[in-house]
Amino acid sequence: MQPNNIEQQLTKGTTTVAVKCKDCAILVADMRASMGTLVASDHAKKVHRLNDYSAITIAGLVSDAQYIIDIMQAQIRLFELDRKRKPKTSMIANLVKNMLYGQYRQYFPYYVQLMVGGWDKTGPHIFSFDMAGSVSEDDWMSTGSGSPLAIGVLEVMYEKDMTEKEGMKLALKALKSAIKRDTATGDGIRAVVIDSKGFRELSKEDIIEHGGAL
Repeated sequence: MQPNNIEQQLTKGTTTVAVKCKDCAILVADMRASMGTLVASDHAKKVHRLNDYSAITIAGLVSDAQYIIDIMQAQIRLFELDRKRKPKTSMIANLVKNMLYGQYRQYFPYYVQLMVGGWDKTGPHIFSFDMAGSVSEDDWMSTGSGSPLAIGVLEVMYEKDMTEKEGMKLALKALKSAIKRDTATGDGIRAVVIDSKGFRELSKEDIIEHGGAL
C-alpha cells in the first residue's frame, strides 16, 4: 500500500548521540534506515566525516542530508585551501546554520536533524540544529525518533570532563536504550571519536569492548 499523505511519506527513524568529553567529542549512531514501517537498509551511515577534525550526524531525509554533507565538505575544503588552516568547529556549525536557513529554505526547510562534533585549539565541541537553522552548543545531545529514550539516559548520567572511555560508555548506553525500545532504531552501531589527533572511527571490536554489544 502506498502512503496516502505527505506526513507518512516523510516518516523516518533513527537515533544519533553526541557527548562532549574532557579531551574529545564522541558521536554514535545506529545503522537502520527506515521508510515508515519498512526497513530500507541495515547498514546506513549516519556519522559522516567533514574534515580531519569534524564530523556530522544525520537524522531525517537521506537526500537532504547527503546534499548538505556534499556542500559542507566542499566549502570546508575550499576554506582549508584558501586559508592554509583548519576552520574552528564553531565556524563549521555556522556554515551548517546558514545552509539550513538560506534564502530559499525559509519556508521549505530541509527535513533533517543534524549534529556537528569536532575538536580545535579551544577543545572539543558539539553543536545541534533545528530545521529552521537555529544552532546551540551542548555538552550532550541526541536526535531522531529514539532520541527521547537516549536523552533520558544522558540527562541522568552525564558528567563534566568525562574521559573518552567514560564518554563512549555513556554514549553507547544511551543509544542502546533507544535500540531496545524504538523500532526504527537498530541493526548495529557506528562510533566516532574526534580529538587532538583527529577523526577516528571505532571498529566493531572496539565498540563491543566499550559496552556496545547488543
